[in-house]
Parts: sequence; structure tokens; C-alpha cells
Amino acid sequence: MTAANLAGRIGWSRGLSAATDARVARMAAGMKGRQGWATGKTAATDPRIARGVEKRVGVKRGMYRRHREALGIGVPLPSGRDLLVPTQRADYVYMLGMYFGDGYLAGLPTSCRLEIALDAKYPDLIETCAAGMKSLYPERRVAQRTMEARCVVVYSHGWRWLSLFPHHGRGRKHERRIELTDWQQELIRDLPLRFIRGLIDSDGCRSIRRQDGHEYPFYSFDNRSSDIIGFFCWACDLVGVHYTRPKATTVSIARRADVAYLDRVLERKT
Repeated sequence: MTAANLAGRIGWSRGLSAATDARVARMAAGMKGRQGWATGKTAATDPRIARGVEKRVGVKRGMYRRHREALGIGVPLPSGRDLLVPTQRADYVYMLGMYFGDGYLAGLPTSCRLEIALDAKYPDLIETCAAGMKSLYPERRVAQRTMEARCVVVYSHGWRWLSLFPHHGRGRKHERRIELTDWQQELIRDLPLRFIRGLIDSDGCRSIRRQDGHEYPFYSFDNRSSDIIGFFCWACDLVGVHYTRPKATTVSIARRADVAYLDRVLERKT
């Protein structure tokens, strides 16, 4: 017997559920695992019903609505400035650099997830990233998962990430405009080396150029976003480090004095 044949005969057709109508409950026992409405579920509690409603009317419903509104800025979000305490500022500036390099805000039905993708050959860097993430959101668990090609993703769930990293949007970061808020610029001015370290730990490296039997160490930073490249150059200007632009997507720091300075103030990736 189909649902169409039962219209007008049982409680669900009048808006009742298994919790309030015995006949609906008996039918639910015979249709277990088939239809959410048969067990008294709605679009707010059953993802299959929510997807069905979305397909019919083209609007996100129920459990998906909160996330859609947040990512679409349909509901007001608190400022990240108000969420940070003084002891978290250094970790935040570092994690901001990490986010600009290899970070991503993933959308979920009932929450948001911050992800940072790192190379598995740097275990200490992975632990540093996890510690920084935990420092910013101590109430939430920080976890890791190993992906293909020796990639480890450090991640944590929570709505606070939307306020701390208000650069989320559709598409990849290099395909859209990225801007720093006033309070983020203030933090970077106070802690430019933490920001540089976060960017280099994510999308940069220290390498050796060998020529005529001599070794020339240098730092480089690569990113496809012209805005993020600009942030890195601005931070270098704040600390007086000279840089060049070999390519539109690359910044190189090769002067001996500047490399020696960064070697003293930045920790090596391990």
C-alpha cells in the first residue's frame, strides 16, 4: 500500500506524527527505514526529508538553514576581535597565516569546520598547527586525518571559525577578493613575524641554491592569490626584510642578511 493510497486514512495526512497518533506509529513499524515522516520526523530532524523539500521548492530547509544563513551572511556574526583574549593573539596571527596558505572553511549541515592541509613529513608542524587551533577554540576537539599523497588535514568544528576567519566564500581563495579587516591589520602590525611564520609554514619554504660550488640559502613564498601575496609583502615591509618577485605568484627573500635574520627569528619546519 503506497502513501498515496493512505491519504485521508491515517494521521500523517492531517499533520500528526507517530508521537501523537497510534495508527501512524503502527504504520511506522511496517515502514522502518523507508520514510522519515513515518516515524514522526521532519525536515528539521531528517536530512532525507530536508533534501526532498529542497529539491521540490529549491530552498534549504530545517537543519540546513542555519548553516546556509551563516555562510550567506544571512544572520549577524560576532566580530572576531570580541572573541579573542590577549593571550590568544599570537596564536591567532600565526593561524591566520596558516589559513591563508592551506586553510579552508568547510560547510556542514549543523556546523562549520576549519581545515588546514599540511605535508605529513612535518610532524612537528602538524602538532604546532593543532595546538594553535586548540588555543583559539579550547571548547572544541581538534582532530587529524590522513589523506592521499602524504597530506594530513588538521580540523576542528565550530561556528566561531566563521568570525575568526571572515574570508570564507564560494570558490577558491585566489578566485575571489581577500581583504584584511581593521582589527586583523592591527594584530599583524603588532606581531608581523608570527604572520610571516604562518604563511611560510603553510605555503613557503627555506631552500638552498647551489652555484659554482657555493650554497645560497633563501626563503620563498608561493600563492596563487595576489591579495595573499600582497599580505606577505606587507608583513615583510613591517620588519624591514627585502624581497623580490621572480613570478607573479612567488616572493623570494635571498639577501644574506635577511635570510640570517629570518633564521634567527623563525623556527624551521620539521
